[in-house]
Amino acid sequence: MKSLDVALLTYSTKPRGGVVHTLSLAESLARLGHAVRVYSLSSGENFFRDVHVPHTLIPCPKKEYAGMDEKIRDYIDIYTEYLSSRECAHDIFHAEDCISANALLNLRERGLIGSFARTVHHIDDFTSESLIECQMKSILEPDYVITVSNAWERELSSAYSIRSTVIRNGVDTRRFRWLTDDDSKETYKERFSLGCSRVMLSIGGIEPRKNTMTALRAFYIARSHFQRKGERLVWVIGGGETLFDYRAYREEFFSEAERLGLSVGRDIFIPGSISEDAVADLYNAADVFVFPSLREGWGLVVLEALASGVPVIASGIEPMTEYLRDGENSLLVSPMDSDRIASLIIGLAEDGELRRGLALKGRETAEEYSWENAALGHAVFYAGILNGTAGTSEKETAMVRR
Repeated sequence: MKSLDVALLTYSTKPRGGVVHTLSLAESLARLGHAVRVYSLSSGENFFRDVHVPHTLIPCPKKEYAGMDEKIRDYIDIYTEYLSSRECAHDIFHAEDCISANALLNLRERGLIGSFARTVHHIDDFTSESLIECQMKSILEPDYVITVSNAWERELSSAYSIRSTVIRNGVDTRRFRWLTDDDSKETYKERFSLGCSRVMLSIGGIEPRKNTMTALRAFYIARSHFQRKGERLVWVIGGGETLFDYRAYREEFFSEAERLGLSVGRDIFIPGSISEDAVADLYNAADVFVFPSLREGWGLVVLEALASGVPVIASGIEPMTEYLRDGENSLLVSPMDSDRIASLIIGLAEDGELRRGLALKGRETAEEYSWENAALGHAVFYAGILNGTAGTSEKETAMVRR
């Protein structure tokens, strides 16, 4: 296969799932010999980790917005005008989110690019009119659509009559690794000032889709159990900031935590945006990974936890059930059942054989997925775009637009 020149576009420098996907895919494509440049909006900060491919950070000044609608429109305009004013010649333009996809749509309408691809990781239940419009246009208007799971391929087909190509995610098993015999979990706990506590870990921030309120109630129940035994359970919530405003949900979360007598900095630790190396250390400090998400594109952080040998308690929802098997490599629950989640946290602490079995099978599962395979799949897909064999989106608006 000849070398390709690929532009990968994302909206943020923070460690969100789509951003991790963008950077990992870009670097793996580069290792295959392709030329890759990553584009992202930035308010002056660099990516959350070192990036080993050329990248362009598009200046996006920090400012107060009257509301989310104004913010989204401004971000799309900034992205569009930056790309329009520069020589951005690439074989392939590939957006990883709705904002960059809308910018590419504008470029296509201006005749500056011929076509573009979009990865639909999942579909959010937005309330902001601008976000709803941004998301729908980014699903219906791309020339080529990629999904990361069979579940979302079926959803796009049944709900929107869009044919998409499934290319699964990967995980870096060199970075996210099981502790060796010489490593000590206590050492990693000390790095985050967690002492000798049992550590429950969640990654993804405090937001409705991550179902953080249910995890809070489960943590409270489990913590009370360990307290009665003279033991301590703490909860670490990692994850980067999101563009979207979940202020009301966060306020509800902190209000409920206070009502339950839980304190941030004593019972709950929220380190905010941290480096990828630090995230790997967090997994190594964790005794259990709890992820009762209500909706996922794939669940990259679950793969990272599996690769790190951390027992996983997760929602038994698609698409995570495409690689998670209850009682074998994970424990699956109804995402709203806080009592059951708490019971599983307690049970894992008391059953060393179960912990070891889940860790072993989890690591084996993680090793089935690699960014190299994801990059190979994308390279074949991109080549199909250039030679006219890639499957295009099937949508009623296609003939009108053409």
